[in-house]
Amino acid sequence: MRRNMNVALVSLGLLLGTTGCNSFLTGDKLSTDPNNPATATIQTLLVGIQGGQFAFQEGTVPTMVCMWMQQCGATNGRYVEQAGRYVFGAGSNIGANGGDWATIYTGGGLIDMDTIAKMAIAAGDSLYLGIDLVWKAFTLGSATDMWGSIPYTEIRTSPTPALDSQLVLYDTVQAMLSTAIRKLASGVTTLPTPHDLVLGGDPAKWIAVAHTLKARYFLHTVEAAANSKLGSRTVANVFTDALAEATNGISDATGASDFRAFHTGNGYTQSNAWFTFQDNSAFGGDLESGKALVDYMNARSDPRRADYFCLNSSDAYAGDDFNVPQSDVSAFDCEPTRFSADFRVPFATYQENQLILAEANLALGNAAVANTHLNAALAVVPLPADTVTGPTLLDSIMMEKYVVMFQNIEALSDYRRTCIPNLVPVAPNVLGLPAVPGELFYPQTERNANSHVPAESQEVAAGVRTQSDVHPCPPAPGGVAYP
Repeated sequence: MRRNMNVALVSLGLLLGTTGCNSFLTGDKLSTDPNNPATATIQTLLVGIQGGQFAFQEGTVPTMVCMWMQQCGATNGRYVEQAGRYVFGAGSNIGANGGDWATIYTGGGLIDMDTIAKMAIAAGDSLYLGIDLVWKAFTLGSATDMWGSIPYTEIRTSPTPALDSQLVLYDTVQAMLSTAIRKLASGVTTLPTPHDLVLGGDPAKWIAVAHTLKARYFLHTVEAAANSKLGSRTVANVFTDALAEATNGISDATGASDFRAFHTGNGYTQSNAWFTFQDNSAFGGDLESGKALVDYMNARSDPRRADYFCLNSSDAYAGDDFNVPQSDVSAFDCEPTRFSADFRVPFATYQENQLILAEANLALGNAAVANTHLNAALAVVPLPADTVTGPTLLDSIMMEKYVVMFQNIEALSDYRRTCIPNLVPVAPNVLGLPAVPGELFYPQTERNANSHVPAESQEVAAGVRTQSDVHPCPPAPGGVAYP
C-alpha cells in the first residue's frame, strides 16, 4: 500500500507549485503510477483513486478556501499569504492549481474511476461499482464547485473537450449518486473485499454518504433556482429534495460512518497533507489561524479550539486578519489534532448532514424542526443547545456549519449561497474584486491546449464566480431570500 500512497501524493507535490515546495516530498517511487489498467488490479486502482482524492481534498484548494473564508490567515508575504489576498491567476503557481486540475482527471481521477467501473461491470460486482460511483460523483462535484463549467462529456473522445455547464454537471452528479445507491443496495458481489480505506466496504454506510452528498449538491443549486436558472424548479423544490436526501443521509452520531480520509501517519507519504505541509515545507509556517473563525469560537468558548489551533504566547487563541494584520496569533506548529499526521480529514459527516436538515427545514418553514437538527449537531461537540428563534436561526445554523467545515472546500459553497458569515473581502486586491472569489481560474496549461477554455480576463470580468453563484456576497449577511 505504501507504493500507492506515494503515488497519491505526487499530486500534492505538483499542486504546491513552486520549486521550494516541490522539494519537501521526495522519494524514488513518487513518480511511479500504479493506476495503469494494463498492470493494476481493481483493488489497486481503488486504493489509487482514494489516495489521489485525499491529496486533492487536503491540498492547495482547501488551503485557499480556508484563507478566503478567513478560517485561516497567513503571514510572511510569500505565495501562501498572496493567495489569501486574492493574488492568484491562470499562470501562477498557487492560483492555477494545475496539479489539482490534473488530479481530477488522471493519477487517481475520473479516468481511473471509469476503468474501475468497467472492471466492476465486467465482473458483475455492484459493491465496487457503487463505491466507485460515489467517489466519481464526489470528485466531479468538487471540481465543478471550484472551477464551474469544466470538460467532462468529451474528455475520453476529444483532445480539446468542450466545457460542460456547471448546472448540467450537478445533474450528472445526482444521477451518478442515484445509480450508486441502487448498486450498493443490490448486494451483488463477485470480487474480493475492496481495499476501501474509508468505510471498510460497508454498503449501508456508503449509501448514507451518497444521500448526504446528494443533499449537499442540491443545496449548491439554490441560488440558481432563485434566479430562474433551473427552468420550472423553485427554491422550495430544491430544499425539498435536499431534505429528502439528508433524511436518509449519515445518521451515526459517533462519527464511525463519516466520509473521511485515511492516514496511517507512517512517514510523510502516508500522512495528513495539512500536517505534511506544516511540518515538512519551508512555507508551512506561513499559514495561521483566521480571525473570523477564532473570534467566533472564542465568543462561545468552543471546545474545538484546542483541536483546531495552537495557543499564542499569551496562552490564548487569536487569529490573523488580511485587512488588519494582527500580532501574536495562533499558528498550527504545535500540530493540533486537525494537523496531526494520522488525522482523518472529514469530507462529509453526521454533523454536516444535521445542519443540512436544519437549513432545509428552516427554508421550508419548519423552524422548530430546524432547531432540533442544529442542536443535534451541537451535541456532538458538545455545546449547549441553542434556543434561538426567528431570523437569527439561519445565522446560528450556518455559523455552526462554518466551524464544522474547517479544512473543507464545502465552506465556500455555503458562503456563496447564504453570505454567512459576515466576511469583509480583502481590499485592495490586484484583481479588483469587490467580493470574496467564488472559483479558481482554469490553469494556463489547459487554456493553452484547449480553445474552449475562456480567457482569464473573461473570468475576471464575470467576477471570478461560477454559474450557480449568481450574485456575489456583500460584506454582510444577505444571500438567498428563503421562501
